[in-house]
Amino acid sequence: MIDTSKQKIHNYDVLVIGGGLAGLSSARLFKSAGVSVAVLEARDRIGGRLLSQRLDTGHTIDLGAQFIGDSQKRISALVDEVGLTRILPNTTGDNFFLLSPSSEPIFKSGDRLPLSLLSQLDVLVGMWRFEHKLESFQSNMDMLDTISANEFVNKFILTQTPRDLVAAYAEGEMCTSLQGISAYEFLDQLKSTGGSDGEADSTQWYLAEGTQPLAEYLADKLGTSLILSSPVSKIHQCDDWVTVDTATGIYRARQLIVAVPPQLYGSIGLLPQLPDYQSEVITDFACGHVIKTILVFESPWWRDVGASGRGLAIGGILNAAVDSSPADNSLGILTVFSTASSARRLGSQSEEYRIASILKYIQSLSDVSVPKPVFARSIDWNADPYSLGGYASRRGIGGWWQAPDLFARVGRIHFAGTETATEWRSFMEGALQSADRAVDDVLDELRSCSLD
Repeated sequence: MIDTSKQKIHNYDVLVIGGGLAGLSSARLFKSAGVSVAVLEARDRIGGRLLSQRLDTGHTIDLGAQFIGDSQKRISALVDEVGLTRILPNTTGDNFFLLSPSSEPIFKSGDRLPLSLLSQLDVLVGMWRFEHKLESFQSNMDMLDTISANEFVNKFILTQTPRDLVAAYAEGEMCTSLQGISAYEFLDQLKSTGGSDGEADSTQWYLAEGTQPLAEYLADKLGTSLILSSPVSKIHQCDDWVTVDTATGIYRARQLIVAVPPQLYGSIGLLPQLPDYQSEVITDFACGHVIKTILVFESPWWRDVGASGRGLAIGGILNAAVDSSPADNSLGILTVFSTASSARRLGSQSEEYRIASILKYIQSLSDVSVPKPVFARSIDWNADPYSLGGYASRRGIGGWWQAPDLFARVGRIHFAGTETATEWRSFMEGALQSADRAVDDVLDELRSCSLD
């Protein structure tokens, strides 16, 4: 146990817990406003669920958050400010679909689904009904938050294979089983992205330099205000201050922003500061399960056999794949996502086992021999002690009804992070939107106090 009795207390206007995109963006805004701020980050690095790795070839791969859409205005503006290079994913060739773990792969070009005309109509009508429901679902929280998203989807889509495809896509995006979240959580996520069209456009491009430079750019503005390797062990507040105990010292401020995933609130000593009903919902949060595997080849060999590198699978050890090769095709980079049940299935295995299993799975899709990768990584984000999952965590069934104001400020404590966003929740854009909101609230409080 850390003896804090003789430690110096460091005073600031604002403290921010978490050096991910939301925390760094918050601190930058405070600096611009002339407010003294410190960012306390438990890791020895910045970025949170942004993590890039530079290869010996000079190329960069993203082990964490990667894809961005044009309608995500904040993150797009930051990319332009930093001066990073957009790359459009390859869409030439056929996409693969596996409708069950034992089925033969089906290859389709463009946006075509491997469905009969009747089943395609079922999906189209079901999606139209989802979009229509977005106009009024918030007034039906008492009902929609008591049924699972899976039950909700089954009411709107009538036949089994379309149901399975929609569920596989949704679980791939939300990183959790539709049986474990409510219909309200499902619809609120969809609304936060601007509906299904926004969701579909969320992976329009990625960055040649990776996303890590975004965090580095924000951190460069902070100087000594960024304090790494400083895990928080306790938070306590009184009438005038919030005090935070860490491994590197005691920090005190007028206001505090917590910008870490909700599943970490307990470990940083935050839960005792919350009302019981909020603590109960946080305790029942479901961590998103995701493993991201990146396979680097000498060339994008799949294009030579007419494949796009993109695909969707149901019930296997991967959910989706995308070609994320450099623009000049000097390497072939295949990015594979294992989410929800697929991630749980692989999560107990070593990185080497996961990579070998994914390669074997890809080989089963084609008669063409899969070349040996020149480099490979497989990151289990649930094994990361300061993330415990991705892309985001989710309220359990009933969590919205129990605490609709879950992330409202509590005394001097405010909340940021993509889970708290009202726009593009679970995306990098959501992290930035949550920072804007939290900073506005804190600045209002500081101005109010200065007038008293």
